[in-house]
Amino acid sequence: MKMTMKLSEMESLILRDVCYVRMKVLKVSEMEDPEAVPIHTELNDFLVRQCLPVFDFFRCAMEGNELAVRRQADKQREMGPHAGGEYYDGMIADYQGTMNNLMQGGHYGVEEVVRLQNRLKGFIKEAQTPPARTLYIADCHFYHDRICREMDRRGFSGFEEMNAHMVEQWNSKVRDRDDVYILGDFSIAKADATAKILRQLKGKLHLLIGNHDKYLADRSFDRGLFRSIEPYQEIRDNGRQVILSHYPVFCYKGQYRRDKAGNPLTYMLYGHVHNTHDERLINRFIMETRETKVTSKYVAEPQPIPCNMINCFCMFSDYKPLTLSEWIDVDRKRRAEQPDRRIDNGTSRADTE
Repeated sequence: MKMTMKLSEMESLILRDVCYVRMKVLKVSEMEDPEAVPIHTELNDFLVRQCLPVFDFFRCAMEGNELAVRRQADKQREMGPHAGGEYYDGMIADYQGTMNNLMQGGHYGVEEVVRLQNRLKGFIKEAQTPPARTLYIADCHFYHDRICREMDRRGFSGFEEMNAHMVEQWNSKVRDRDDVYILGDFSIAKADATAKILRQLKGKLHLLIGNHDKYLADRSFDRGLFRSIEPYQEIRDNGRQVILSHYPVFCYKGQYRRDKAGNPLTYMLYGHVHNTHDERLINRFIMETRETKVTSKYVAEPQPIPCNMINCFCMFSDYKPLTLSEWIDVDRKRRAEQPDRRIDNGTSRADTE
């Protein structure tokens, strides 16, 4: 039996509910990760901007064009969901009820209705899945007993309590689809113990090698627990270039680059120095560099050097991996509170080895 409802009418039903699905996603995302939600427009504007791509998506799905479906799905994810969501549950129930009535009334063939419903359910499931994020953290030092009492003075009774707390904090923030870049010194334990911790953590894990990550030298260590293991990486994160290294890089690639509005385009994320006097020296370097005006191929008039170096030390984020935007906010507040004074010789230990 062929479908008797016009394609435009069917698309209207689909579009209406897809819109509300996406609105619900944004409502959740606004609470958990505002960075993942780039579009903030009124509903009418949203319909105008997205109705054609959504129609194309479902046309491709109905025609069985899997490649085109994937392309359209990628476009939808890039555009992001829309605000709202208070009518979501009712609208989906109404849609499903309408479809059931149409099927019972003989307007659709049973197989065609089931196929259409399954496609809609699949899209809804994808839309309801929170978007994957890129997160960062440094210097966890799992199994490091002395660090609880010396250097960091983390306040735990020992590494057992610290390990349990850090795993709990990690998993309260990270989702399975998130990419987490660990900026070195993940664990000071041997291969088996380190692997045991890694298997408890959510996310797709990437390691920037630190001086304490000696378990990597053990041939028995399962390197597949990390998606990547590198001493240095450059990645893109929501249109920004990110330089990743365990050790701070003072003259990093792209540090002069800005967009047309003058906003910096590159960030250097590091670890290694924890919250020692070395970090305070880095803060002084950052402040002095930002006060230095220069010209370059990126700017015609003298402008201050952005110098966006961010220490992703785990204690600064309460042992939770954070997004770049979250780290920018944490770093800005923390550095603003630091006194700009010289470090007295002999009063601070480096302890960064």
